[in-house]
Amino acid sequence: MPEAPLPPTSPLLEGLLGRASVPPRQLRDPAPGPEAMDRAVAAALRAPDHGGLRPWRFVCIRGEARVALGRILAESLVAREPETPPARLEIERDKPLRAPLVIAAGAAIRHDRPGVPAWEQEAAAAAGTMNLLNALDAMGFGACWLSSGALRDPAVKRHLGFAETDALLGWIYVGTPEADRPRPARPEPGRYWRDWSPD
Repeated sequence: MPEAPLPPTSPLLEGLLGRASVPPRQLRDPAPGPEAMDRAVAAALRAPDHGGLRPWRFVCIRGEARVALGRILAESLVAREPETPPARLEIERDKPLRAPLVIAAGAAIRHDRPGVPAWEQEAAAAAGTMNLLNALDAMGFGACWLSSGALRDPAVKRHLGFAETDALLGWIYVGTPEADRPRPARPEPGRYWRDWSPD
């Protein structure tokens, strides 16, 4: 079977190949405002969406709201690990202050659609979150997608306005990189794909 010739490169592909996470402590003001967030979320909404359920949800936490989020995260940690030492709680409380914007990325899960299981809805929301990260990067912002045990805490979901049946997928720390963003070397692509043929 003949192979298609390698198509010419494009700015979009070059941007995807160059994207890299920026550690939260290297992120400064300004953070994306409403117009930039609209563009980034518009990119998120282009992700595959089996069943057209539109599960993407993004909650932006800025300014003093980050202090309130820090208190919520510390309370969650105490609820999950009552013996947590005060110094560790202080670290948890300060986490949202590491970047000017924290985005809670989530998935609104529908359980009345048996043909679209919850994992597919979470996958669609995760694909949208990756599109969001790519769009933020293309606009010159830096971002980092992080996880924590608090994402599975029903109280945290409730505080942020998510339903108990929704899924929190991560914390996206966003801002302007303080210096040239890191561009770590990536592994050889050929190690991660292969053609299949039946025996």
